[in-house]
Amino acid sequence: MWQKNYLTYLFISILLAILASFFYPQQQTYLPTKPNHLSANPQFPRFLQDEQGEQITVSAYPQRIVSQTLATDEILLALCPPSRLIAVSALARDQNYSLVTAQAQQVAMQTVGGIEQILSLQPDLIFIASYSRAEMVALLQNSGIPLIRFTRFDNIKDIQQHIRMVGYAIGTEQLADNLIKEMNQRLAKITTRLPHTDKPLRVLSYDLAGYTAGKNTTFDDMLHYLNAINVLAEQGIIGHSKISVENIAKWQPDVIISGANADVIEQTRQQLLNDPVIATTHAGQTGRIIVLDNRYLLSVSQHIVTGIEKLADALYQQ
Repeated sequence: MWQKNYLTYLFISILLAILASFFYPQQQTYLPTKPNHLSANPQFPRFLQDEQGEQITVSAYPQRIVSQTLATDEILLALCPPSRLIAVSALARDQNYSLVTAQAQQVAMQTVGGIEQILSLQPDLIFIASYSRAEMVALLQNSGIPLIRFTRFDNIKDIQQHIRMVGYAIGTEQLADNLIKEMNQRLAKITTRLPHTDKPLRVLSYDLAGYTAGKNTTFDDMLHYLNAINVLAEQGIIGHSKISVENIAKWQPDVIISGANADVIEQTRQQLLNDPVIATTHAGQTGRIIVLDNRYLLSVSQHIVTGIEKLADALYQQ
């Protein structure tokens, strides 16, 4: 008799364990430094924490994704087909800013402008800008739709964390991992072909409006890979700032770097060369004024690596 009761108890225990695993799946926590690899059938739900500390649950494999930032447009279109996106940002289709215009044209929906329009699309995952209005963020969060915001863009590691989180959220973490590996391989290749010097170039970023980049900026991080000194960081300035042209004469950079749209690069260079104050600097006197395509110089997606490659070529004339 006891054997029959034991077998009955064992059968019920196994059945309850199976039912529990079905109705209460184990949570998967997003670990930024140790991403899970993509399996043939990605496991959902997925649980993440964004850079504001918000807890996010992606309940099922997202197939109606809305992206409202250029960075996430470019990352998403590298990690999944356009068919999984139902809307991208206004800049995605602008060739002056975007490097994914062709893929963006394949996304079904044109740019969305407001909360009502976003919600009318019935998205299952939304990426918005860190500078989005507080009321917009609150309304989207209250909708119950998973909402992800990125706020840190200080260096390439931040960008790679974003790629990793996007990949995890949409179930393509293996592709994200591969993209990061490719970035790192290209960065390593850049450093191996830099000339050896005991006197690194002193470089200043400066645009026609007078803005420049100091410490804790992607430009500063780009220079770290190129064995160059950021003049603004040298002055202890953090972040992006507007400076007077007279400061450039005082700091005497070896090279001035600026950005422009692809169709006005040479025009922008000539404007800087013709500035009477810049003409007195070492950079002006030697003609070391470099203007790069803004799509690469200002990139906060994987395309920043191309920007570093182009900057290396220009700095060292490779």
